[in-house]
Amino acid sequence: MILGLILNLAGFTAISILLAHYLWERRILSGFVHSSVPPSKSILDTALDLAGRIYVQVARGSDPPFIPIAALDIVGATPVSILRHCGCCSGFARLYITGLATLGIKAAQVTLYHETQKYQHALVEVSLGETGCDTKQGMVVDPTYGFYYVDSDGRPISLNELRQGVKPKYRRLPHSERRRPTSARTDESYPPNDYYNFDFSQTKTANWTKTWVRRSAYRILRALTAGRIDILKQPLWMEWPQVEVSVAVAMGVVMFDLAMLFGTTLRPFRDGD
Repeated sequence: MILGLILNLAGFTAISILLAHYLWERRILSGFVHSSVPPSKSILDTALDLAGRIYVQVARGSDPPFIPIAALDIVGATPVSILRHCGCCSGFARLYITGLATLGIKAAQVTLYHETQKYQHALVEVSLGETGCDTKQGMVVDPTYGFYYVDSDGRPISLNELRQGVKPKYRRLPHSERRRPTSARTDESYPPNDYYNFDFSQTKTANWTKTWVRRSAYRILRALTAGRIDILKQPLWMEWPQVEVSVAVAMGVVMFDLAMLFGTTLRPFRDGD
């Protein structure tokens, strides 16, 4: 009983601290976004403006760990730590997605795969709302390299269009002229080497090749969902490590309490034997 009370108190304390940190960071991020991006009637213009500012202002580097424990590397960095320090492509995508959310714009991460079928690069698909055909139009944006994807006519293209074989072209983001490319590339291209030989038709919404656990899970989920796992978008709360860890802690405490309750319920039967 004492152990259960201690564990529940520790869990409640940890969750309270994590959620307080989440609310603090969300306030900071909202302040940055609303002070940087001017009001616009167009979702497209607003989304491109924020992406350009992130591209120009945020340094490239490894995502700073949220909690310096190797087992928790999977949750990634917090949006504000990326904004203040640096980030890799997945970090840039996370910062962009959560930043757009403060403006009421929906977005989700998409991932590019190499021709060898391995995960290679993280992007973002922004929801532009309803089109004239009553279907949602998306726009793929790369805030790490400073451009967004368009078709041969210059119109933004979505994840579905990439998966259907549309060959993307690139258009640079607003403000990107303030940060010149340092590698052998132009403002509207990836560096010319094998790393960027993407198979766009294999674009998905998650990195399923990083570990054997993910690869095994993907095979199962792909069969269970008839392939729809490839386009299942990650919910916004999973872009906040504080919330992810809070959920994990809460689940751990609940499972412990259930185990204790189950053990207490069965004890009279065992004692009777």
